[in-house]
Amino acid sequence: MGTAQGAAGGASEGLSQATDGVAATAREVGGTVSEAVQQAPSQVKRQTQGSPLGAGLVAFGAGMLAAALLPTTEAEERAGQKLREHSGELLEPVKETVRDAAQEVKEEMREPAAQAVESVKGTAQGAAETTKGHAQSAGQETAQGLRQVGQDAAEEVRRTPGGTSTSGGPGTPGAPGSATS
Repeated sequence: MGTAQGAAGGASEGLSQATDGVAATAREVGGTVSEAVQQAPSQVKRQTQGSPLGAGLVAFGAGMLAAALLPTTEAEERAGQKLREHSGELLEPVKETVRDAAQEVKEEMREPAAQAVESVKGTAQGAAETTKGHAQSAGQETAQGLRQVGQDAAEEVRRTPGGTSTSGGPGTPGAPGSATS
């Protein structure tokens, strides 16, 4: 029986030491949290100074954190339940308003879209006509150039004695490679 008492005493002493350790850790964490909470306003002020948007975001975040940490009240539970029960009734007017707004936007955009289509068609037709005009002009210039080349060639043939070309085959007088004695 002596060992049971010794074991119980040792367990009691170990439990006491563990409790003391937990209490010391809790005090240390509590002190750290308390210190952080005390320093938080000044730290937030330093970090958001000159930035109202940043200050607003920090305040919003702090409010969300506080709301998450606090338990919901019975009144909040009832309000939430009522909202869930009547959400269909509450959302129906909003849905109808959104549908009406979408229809209105659709109607208002129909005419500008039609005008844009007409504008694109007009631009395409103008480009086609311009391209056609350029092609005709280029074709006329090419035909004129070919006529001129043909006339020049005919004139050259007429100027040569005997109606033969100077660029004839071998044996033609004045042709390259012909033998002249």
